[in-house]
Amino acid sequence: MATWYERLARRALGHRGRGGWLRAGLNRLDLRRSFGKRLGLTIAAIVLLFSLLLASTVGTISQAQVKATRGEFLAQLAYQLAWMMDQNIYSYYQLLQTVATLEEMQDVEHGYVAQRQRLGELQSIYEGLSWVGLVTPRGQVLASTQSVLEGENVAGQLWFETGKERPTVQDAHPGEPLTTLVANSNANPETVRFVDVSTPVFNAQGEVVAVLGAHLHSYWSTLLRHHLLRSIQRERQVEIFITARNGDILLEPSATSEGKNLSYLPSFTAAHRGQMGFGMESWDNHNAYLVGYAPTQGYQDYAGIGWVVLVRQPTDYAFASARSLMYSILIWGIVLGLVSGTLTWWLSEQMVKPVIAIAATAKRMRQGDRSIAMPVLTGRDEIAQLSRSVAQLFANLEQQRSLLQSFNIDLERQVADRTASLSALNHQLRQEIDVRQRAETALQQANQELQRLTLLDGLTGVINRRGFDQYLDQSWHQARRSLAPLSLLLLDVDHFKAYNDHYGHPAGDGCLQQAAQAIQHAIHRPTDRVARYGGEEFAVILPNTDAAGARHLAEQFRQAVQNLALPHTHSTAGDHVSVSIGAATVYPDSLTVPQDLIAMADHHLYRAKQQGRNRVVGPDHPTTTRQPDEIGGP
Repeated sequence: MATWYERLARRALGHRGRGGWLRAGLNRLDLRRSFGKRLGLTIAAIVLLFSLLLASTVGTISQAQVKATRGEFLAQLAYQLAWMMDQNIYSYYQLLQTVATLEEMQDVEHGYVAQRQRLGELQSIYEGLSWVGLVTPRGQVLASTQSVLEGENVAGQLWFETGKERPTVQDAHPGEPLTTLVANSNANPETVRFVDVSTPVFNAQGEVVAVLGAHLHSYWSTLLRHHLLRSIQRERQVEIFITARNGDILLEPSATSEGKNLSYLPSFTAAHRGQMGFGMESWDNHNAYLVGYAPTQGYQDYAGIGWVVLVRQPTDYAFASARSLMYSILIWGIVLGLVSGTLTWWLSEQMVKPVIAIAATAKRMRQGDRSIAMPVLTGRDEIAQLSRSVAQLFANLEQQRSLLQSFNIDLERQVADRTASLSALNHQLRQEIDVRQRAETALQQANQELQRLTLLDGLTGVINRRGFDQYLDQSWHQARRSLAPLSLLLLDVDHFKAYNDHYGHPAGDGCLQQAAQAIQHAIHRPTDRVARYGGEEFAVILPNTDAAGARHLAEQFRQAVQNLALPHTHSTAGDHVSVSIGAATVYPDSLTVPQDLIAMADHHLYRAKQQGRNRVVGPDHPTTTRQPDEIGGP
């Protein structure tokens, strides 16, 4: 069998040709004849393999640690910004409620100039306010900062309608009409309406006389983000996004994502459910990021408006230190593998020289050279012991060869005799096994036929009372385990004694046989089983069948017997042979036994006979009690 080296050499030489450089290099290496070279190459390969495993393991562990550390850091940034926004919005939320209590704001009949001046002072103090206005309950703007929108009607705006009832904070959107009016009335592009804050203004009698509303622009959130990022300037490519509750981007690092929606991100979904954390995910630019996320959750009695803060950093930067460590371990592993392999190569060459001399002498002696003597080395190490053992071995070689030849001849003779004896015994054993197998097969067939006959009714061919009891018990336990319904039908041939008396017992037997076959042919499931319960009574076991299904099948069986059209002039139920059927359905449990089901079906059979025979009586629904529940009618 060719070694791995020979197969590799043949494959390489087949690609390069006989005179290629690869053939010359392999010939010089000659790993087949150099134990030292093979050992050195093996040591180098093992060191390199373990270096790769170590680099991979350390890289994976380092990356996991970096992911946890960096992820917690990004999640904290997201939480801090969300908390700062909630706190800032809450300050405006409280500010408007405080201003609404001023007397000059409650006096909506006079002093629009004073109100406008007070609102202007408010805007100059709080730079996040894009617009502040006082609005009548009908929606007309009475006074506002810089007289913007005075006289306009804002009825129907969500912030106004909600502000008439309670203090509120609303998430404004650029598409709303008031947003366009504010933007067109202000030349500063950073005063785009971002958040609406409003509160009702009550007079001394507690009546709503006005609504005080303010619009916060996006510039205040940009300042919060810049303030947060200034403290982490050493971090590379950390970007912050703020989204609305539907995933639309409200604030982003650049305009590259303008108009996009981030609801597809797992981080947004988690934050939208109120969770805070971090994870790795791919964005729509097909780049992988480590993302920290946190929702805005309000502050004190301000419930929040459901914004989500996402802080991301590319994984190339987040995991740079872990990858650098992994590459360093890999490079040092390669260097150590080459050095250790070369050193092992040289040492093994020096150690195996005596062994090579012993092997060469043994080869010449094996080829028949009796003039050469086996070198015996001095010392007590393994190689010296090997040389002495090999010398002693070859000294006794001729004697052992002679003894071996004699032993082989005797052994071959014994093997031949033993083989003949075993062949005879084997033939006899095969014959005995064949006879026993045929006997066992016949016995099994007889047992199966006997078992079948003991469970069948000899007259009708369906299972007898014993088979009925066994199958009902089996079906009961199966239904109890699977929590499934179990139904039972008891069928009685109407006025069968009168039929026997009038037509004779042979005709009665034929009637029972035809009725049993008609019922059997009406069955469509292999799990349903017909049995002769006793005399002219039959039973049908219906596993996994509810009350409605049991009643439907019972009606089919009754009709199948009716369709036989066997004359019966002495029946009060009709001119032909018919059957009365009692149906029962239960969900077996620990409080019931199969006899309860039989008693229920027998009770309904009795009622079917009382109601005129040739009919089905049974429950409307399955029950686990012992009280029967009649369905059907006369």
